Formats: sequence, C-alpha cells, structure tokens
Amino acid sequence: RMRRAVLGAAGVAAGCVLVTILVGGSGSGAAPGVTAAGVDLGQSTSAARSALIARGREISQRVINVRVDGQLVTVVRPSDLGARPLVDRAIKRARDKSPGRVGRAMRWLSRRGPVRVPLPAHFRAGALDQWVTEVSTKVDREPQDARLVVRSSSLRVVASRDGLEVRQGRLRAILSSDLTGLPGEIEVPVQRTRPAVTTAQLERAAGGAKAIVDRPATVTVAGVQRRLGATVVARAIRTDGNRAFVDAAALRPALSQLFRPLERKAVPARFDTDGTLARIVPSKDGLEVDADAIARGLGEEVRPVVGALVRRPPAFSTAQARRLGIRERVGGYTTPFKPGQPRVTNIMKAAAILDGTIVAPNETLSLNELLGQRTAERGFVEAPMIVGSLEVLATGGGVSQIATTLYNAAFEGGLEIVRHTPHALFISRYPAGRDATISWKEPDLVIRNDWPASALIRAAASPNAITINIYSRSLGRRVESTTGDPFDQTDPPTRKIINDELKGDEELEIQPGGQGFSVTVTRKVYRDDTVVRDERRTTVYAPDAHLIAVAPGTPDAERLPEPPAEG
Repeated sequence: RMRRAVLGAAGVAAGCVLVTILVGGSGSGAAPGVTAAGVDLGQSTSAARSALIARGREISQRVINVRVDGQLVTVVRPSDLGARPLVDRAIKRARDKSPGRVGRAMRWLSRRGPVRVPLPAHFRAGALDQWVTEVSTKVDREPQDARLVVRSSSLRVVASRDGLEVRQGRLRAILSSDLTGLPGEIEVPVQRTRPAVTTAQLERAAGGAKAIVDRPATVTVAGVQRRLGATVVARAIRTDGNRAFVDAAALRPALSQLFRPLERKAVPARFDTDGTLARIVPSKDGLEVDADAIARGLGEEVRPVVGALVRRPPAFSTAQARRLGIRERVGGYTTPFKPGQPRVTNIMKAAAILDGTIVAPNETLSLNELLGQRTAERGFVEAPMIVGSLEVLATGGGVSQIATTLYNAAFEGGLEIVRHTPHALFISRYPAGRDATISWKEPDLVIRNDWPASALIRAAASPNAITINIYSRSLGRRVESTTGDPFDQTDPPTRKIINDELKGDEELEIQPGGQGFSVTVTRKVYRDDTVVRDERRTTVYAPDAHLIAVAPGTPDAERLPEPPAEG
C-alpha cells in the first residue's frame, strides 16, 4: 500500500507539471532549456532579447587569435568589424527547434538535455570580406618545389613546401554563423596544394646526381683527352623531379675552354657593298664539341667519355643570303653636316643602328621602332632640334637628318613612303619638299618595301656627311621626279623671346628670319614600262621667325617652349 501511495503521488505530481507546461508554456515561444549563447530562451520574449543582446555584445568584444598550422597570423575582435548579433533570428530558430507543448512535457519527463541554437552575426558592409581578403593575402602562397643547391661539388636538397589557399567562404562562415562558437583561437581553414617536385622525389634524384659527380669525368675528343672537374660537373647537374642528368648547355662553356684549339666559330654570310653592287661574302660552318653526347656520357659509368666534333651552321647562311635577291644599289642619298657639332654624335649613333637593316618584301620599317627612344643612357646627347618653328635643345637632336637621308634614299629607290612628316621650317641642306623629321614616339618615318626582293640599307658617315644607300634588285625599276618652284611665299613674323639676363629695354637679335613658302614634288615609279606609283606632294614651310631676345616683362614677349624628352 505504501508503494502504491508513493507511485500515485509521483503520478499526480507529474500530471500537475504536465498540466503546467501544457497550460502555461513560455512567453517567447521557446521551450525551457533551449539556449543561445548560454541564454535560456524559455522566458519572455523581451527578457530573452535583452539578455541575448547583452550577451552578444559581450562575446563580440573578445579578442580572437587567428592561426595557420599553429602559427599566429593576426588577431580579430568581431566588434571591430561591426559585428551585430542577430538576436531575433536566434529566437526564431529557438522557436523552430522547440517541440509542441506535449513534447515539452515529455522532454521534461524524460530529462533530455538542453537544445542549443547558434547566435549568428551581421557585419558592417564589406568589413568581413575585406578582413578575409587581408588574411588570404598573408596566408596564401604558391607551392614551392624542392630544389637542388650546388656548393662547389656538394649537392644539397632544399625541402619543398605545400601551397596554401584560404577557404574564404568557410572562414566567413566561421565568424558569421555563430558568435557563441567562437573560441579564443581560430584555425584558418585552408586548401593545400602539393608541389610538382616533392622533397622525397628530389632526394631520390639527388642520389643519382651525387653518383654522377663522384665518378671521374675524363673526356676524349678527336684524340685529345681532358678532365672535367667535379665542380664543373656539379654545376651542370639538373633534375626533372625524378632523375638527375647533366645539362649540355650548362656544360658547353667548360668544354669550349678545354677544347679551344679544336673548335671554330661559325661565320655568318654578309654583304660587301661598294656603292654600286652588293656581293655576298660566304658563310662558314663552325666546329664545336658535341656537348649533348658528352652530357649523356657523363650520366653513364663508362670512362673515359668519348665525344666528337660536330658542325654548327651559322645564324645566316650563304643560301639564305642568296634567297634575299640583294644584288645592286637601287637608291641612295647623301646630306651634309658641319663637323664637330653635338648633333653629329647622334647622327653617327643612329647611322650605326640603321646600317645593315634588311627589309623583306612587303615588310615595313618604322625608323622610331628601329632606333628606339633616344636617351643619354643609350649614348645620345643634347643637340638642337626644331619644335614648332623654334630651335631648342633636346636629347637626340639631329637624328632627323637620318630620317631625311633615308626618306630620300627610299624616294630614289622607288619604295613606298607610308608615313612621313616634313620639317616645319625649310632647312637649306635638304632638298625642298623632300625632308622628314622624327621625334619619340611621333612623328615617325615609315617606309615599305613593295618590291619582290629584299632591301639592304647601308648607312655610312664621313666627317661631314651621312650617306644612306639601298641595295636590292633592279627589277626594271625607274624613278622620275620633279620639284616645282616655290609659291605662296610668306614674310617672317617678329617674335620676342624672354631672356632673364636682359634688363629694361635691352634687346638682342637672335636670328634674322626667313620667308615661308610652299613647294610641290612629284614622283613616278616605273617597273619596266608600267607606272606602279604616281605621286604628288605639296609641302608648306612656315616662315622662319625673326627672333629678338628681350627682358622679362616686355609686352608680347614669350618664353621658348620646353624641349621634348628626346629628339
């Protein structure tokens, strides 16, 4: 009877609790024991919200160490990224996870553990993405292959290293999905990439490399025997990740040094010109030790390694020269200059670059591209050049004389003038209407070889002139040209140029000036009796201003324009 009474009392008590849960419930709609961030959400909604806001604020202030493979990368405080706990979302999640009222009673009766829901966070716009990117910048790295380091004749393997790439989406999720779950430290989730050559692979290859270096390296070529030092062999060792071998190209300088008397350099074909004809000076094959065969032999155990001499063709053979069809002078021109002037240095420099240029059929030559930028580092100097209608100093000044001379050589040779720009002023050392100027990068002189044989350009400077000749094949070419009389003459204006050394009404004449005018040049290019080009060009030259130097403050005075970086 006593036992029945006790059980009956317990049943009544449980029934009372069940009725209380079924009838009473909770104000937030979450069952007792459902928590977020340690806050019981089975209380009123307002109490749960207040407690969860306070708890979320506290958690977001914690400093978190961020590590990769145990190494500290950075630290972060969620609040510094504008973290805001999503309290309402956590409460809704708690409601969704809560069982019905009967379920709550059964949970209580069965004494099941509490239900925990995450406390997600929202971050200031862009802040979390920026932080994740910064972490990636510090962590991400390319895989590093193992490599073989040679010191004298010793070989050492430098270990490989995996590549790392932060899994950015996962890292963002760790911070944003649940503030509760953030420990004092975060291990950054990374994706690892293996190197192409691992330490184990290279160590196996290094064993083969050591065997090659340790073997005697006696080499015999054409009856001459020499010994390669272990250091020389070691420096020529290469690996492909799985095996070691001797690299022929790395071995070649040592072989050439040891067997110098047996070798000879290949001589390319060249053109010898005399102002009328172009004659081919034949090429000669070279002889050199077969480095490929010796490199293979060093990897084997047989000693001595026996090599041979092999022929090496020149970079430019006699047959290649013949195929160009270059035989005779087809055009040329000479322009004079005064010796000793700075501009002559630039003319000589440009002529040396231009000399020997070959323009294949239907190819174009840009003089600017060929000469490159004229700078002091490349040996060009300051010299006068024309900017507008004034003469100023510029690095590379005078190179336009090369342009004018080449223009006239191409003009006489019947080549196509694709693009050219005359000088703004007439220069008496050049034929009227047949001059060209260049500057970096514009204006440029561009010519095209529209004949079926290649064109060889030869440029040679004497003490007082530059001559450019073009050699090709005649192919029945003939050029007829005329230069008309000047017309539309214009008187020179007077320009006052400021000179800071002058004072008051002081004046100094710089140049007297000259008339401007226009001139028309015609050119007909024939191939046998067929006209292949009929051109008419009119050039307008500005008057050469009468220049007077005056003191600062003089009315209508101007300063000289700034010179370009180069001419």
